[in-house]
Amino acid sequence: MDKLPIIEIAELNNHIVVSDNFQNALSITDIDCSLSNIDSNEGYTAPVRLNALLIVLVLQGKTDISLDYKPYTISANSFIIIMPTHVFQIADISKDFKGKVLIMDKSFLEDINTEKRSPNMTNYMMVRKNPCSILEPDETKHVESMLVQLQQKIRLRTHSFHKEVLQNAFVGFLLEIANIFVGKNEGMVRPTLSRKEEVLNKFLQLLTEHAREEHGVTFYAEKLFITPQYLSLILKELTGKSANKWIDDALLIEAKVLLKTPQTTVQQVADTLNFSDQSTFGKFFKKHMGISPMEYRKS
Repeated sequence: MDKLPIIEIAELNNHIVVSDNFQNALSITDIDCSLSNIDSNEGYTAPVRLNALLIVLVLQGKTDISLDYKPYTISANSFIIIMPTHVFQIADISKDFKGKVLIMDKSFLEDINTEKRSPNMTNYMMVRKNPCSILEPDETKHVESMLVQLQQKIRLRTHSFHKEVLQNAFVGFLLEIANIFVGKNEGMVRPTLSRKEEVLNKFLQLLTEHAREEHGVTFYAEKLFITPQYLSLILKELTGKSANKWIDDALLIEAKVLLKTPQTTVQQVADTLNFSDQSTFGKFFKKHMGISPMEYRKS
């Protein structure tokens, strides 16, 4: 499983002819197979992980997919959430298939809420184990209209706060989706966490509490009474990311939050995040972000 190809959103967008796209971080496209030359034998028919969140609303036709190697046949009024942690494969798609697809890069999703908050593992696993749902026809129309509104906001190219507008609009979209699913929980599989999922849950809680001062895998593994190698193996299997990558990503989120505080100097950020000096922090930040902390602050 570790060797599955990971498809980035920019690469995925190369295979979409027409879409409303914001900086390869958020895109919404209308899929109409009757107008395309899609061949079910082409594309990503082998299992992959997508380095993005995909939300699919099916309006017509059907397609056969598998998520985490479990097969699903989805048809009109289906609503699918494909997480970055899912192993995803398209087996077949009908010629009359129509739908709307939202693709969001993980970094864009993480930037929406930079509060120091532990992920709710029960809700996370509820969605992960129930990725496909059937909507009522009026609910499908409502979700479609919200996706159209998001598309219109993507087209606001000259808006001074374009990214922030999109982030707020997406939060509103999620709230509307959550409202629809409040009454559907009874029919969903209640998530019973496996031993590995419990380890993931506890690791995320520890990471929320200690990300600023503890940068090594050994610290977290010792708290969980397992070896660093086994911790990384579990995280890689369940999320597609190693323990080191989780720690680095958490540090980056903390760094970006602190850098957005004008009165905090870069040296103070480095100290708060327990780096040996400002230079080491700067190298870490630039390695992962492509720009220096000061350049990020100015942007």
